[in-house]
Amino acid sequence: MAKTQTVYSCQACGAQTPRWQGRCSECGEWNTLVEDRVQKTPTSKTTSKAGGSTSSGGPVRAFGVPKKLFDELDSEIGKRRRVSSGMTEADRVLGGGFVPGSVLLFGGEPGIGKSTLLLQMIGHLANGEGLKCLYLSGEESGPQVAARAQRLKVGRGDNLQFLASTDLEEAILALNSQEPMAVVVDSVQTFAAPDLESAAGTVSQIRRVTQVFMEYAKSRGALVFLVGHVTKEGVVAGPRLLEHMVDGVFYFENSATGAYRMLRGQKNRFGATNELAVFEMNAWGLTQVENPSQRFLMERAKDSPGSAIVAHMEGSRPFLTEVQSLTQKCYAGYPRRTVQGVDGNRISLLLAVIDRALGMSISDFDVYCKVASGARIDEPASDLAILCSLVSAAQGKTLPADAIFIGEVGLGGELRSVSNISARLAEAKTVGVTRAFIPKWNAKEAREVKGLQIVECASVRDALSKSAP
Repeated sequence: MAKTQTVYSCQACGAQTPRWQGRCSECGEWNTLVEDRVQKTPTSKTTSKAGGSTSSGGPVRAFGVPKKLFDELDSEIGKRRRVSSGMTEADRVLGGGFVPGSVLLFGGEPGIGKSTLLLQMIGHLANGEGLKCLYLSGEESGPQVAARAQRLKVGRGDNLQFLASTDLEEAILALNSQEPMAVVVDSVQTFAAPDLESAAGTVSQIRRVTQVFMEYAKSRGALVFLVGHVTKEGVVAGPRLLEHMVDGVFYFENSATGAYRMLRGQKNRFGATNELAVFEMNAWGLTQVENPSQRFLMERAKDSPGSAIVAHMEGSRPFLTEVQSLTQKCYAGYPRRTVQGVDGNRISLLLAVIDRALGMSISDFDVYCKVASGARIDEPASDLAILCSLVSAAQGKTLPADAIFIGEVGLGGELRSVSNISARLAEAKTVGVTRAFIPKWNAKEAREVKGLQIVECASVRDALSKSAP
């Protein structure tokens, strides 16, 4: 007979310990142990049909017959192509569409639009691709989801089924009776197996729920979408084991201004990671922004000091946006450094380079720097644009409106080469850029992009002098 035992499970790595401790002995994380109740089955030898015995404590499981690896490509699941989500921007993040038999985890803050995104996707799979789909909701009732589907203009049809429940056994019955090829579980933290005494959302429950849907996806070649809550740190709640089990982890983020939603790939076994798709929320759901660079620069004031165009990479895709700087004489005794969308330490570093390499001190000025449109920039290739923006604001002089500045700035004021220069410049051409100030080490690759005036620069002083009117 199964016995219930109280253990403490680590939400970071899934390790278990019989008593609570402040730090997990396996992964070293602090304050990640939570109380969990699991059932222990006494071990007993079980005789197999072949006369052997096991000590697993349960009946012998009948496994499939192994076959040659590449024969799997000729199987029914192996022949299936990628399935489009109905959104070209989302397909880019997914690596070209959904791969049959995959389990994908979508996380994001409450109310950001996870359910809306997946309802639009599964609506396309049901009505556009002709797949039988099942929407499992543990948070909303049928009328609530139906009202949203009507607002999103998700077409009616027999292919889209719905079940409101938090019972894992009811979900399994629905899977066996309907045999859907696409399943949305909204959310994975709300479902619970009745045979486990622990509450929904605990380590053991999330592990069991995920295993059930994973086995269904792999055996039937179906698509399973798991919706996950996030913690205050911005990561999916529950054990890190959940992210290791699934095939892909995607975060739905809100821009700093709230105008855009961004889908970012954190893990993807079937495509590149850190890809980014931009959406705009309106009354009819999510609308994809097909040319984000043009949208981000649409409201730019071209004759304003402190404004410069930044080219940054998100995965394999370049994005162009505007960085703005403002300097003001400090009268409070201690100058302020206020940044948004850029690391504050990078601003401090660039201010030190301006002082040392250009002989221009703005240590007694308040400095404000932000990236427009709510984007965030974390790569060194944006150093030159940010530095030129700061100098432009301090001197009150405008930078060329048709120019882009790309390059990593060294501590001595020298410019260092950056990666993907041709992709950045090709994207810059689409928004009307005609001149590019780049490190001289990137000049050969940059000249492959026709139609741009390439200005080679060896240092920040060189770049500023060549960009002066």
